[in-house]
Amino acid sequence: MADGFSISAQELISGIVQSLLAKRAVATSVDAAQNLTDVGLMSLDMVNLMLAVEDEFGIEIPQRQMIPANFRSIAAIENLVNTVALAA
Repeated sequence: MADGFSISAQELISGIVQSLLAKRAVATSVDAAQNLTDVGLMSLDMVNLMLAVEDEFGIEIPQRQMIPANFRSIAAIENLVNTVALAA
């Protein structure tokens, strides 16, 4: 960005997660390594998370990478985003 300020992928993903948790009335901070289902995201939330990540980063996650392990934590999602973006 022109002003030298940029938001990291982890911060963007964290914002998406916080938004999904807020819809469930769960007010908690989430560490990058925390299991997202343990903090309150349900299976439908995980689908919405995947779609929001694709939209936010302008990527399409290959079906073979749509596995629970890749969406277990913010750190796992960040790794997935970096992997998909590099492959593009």
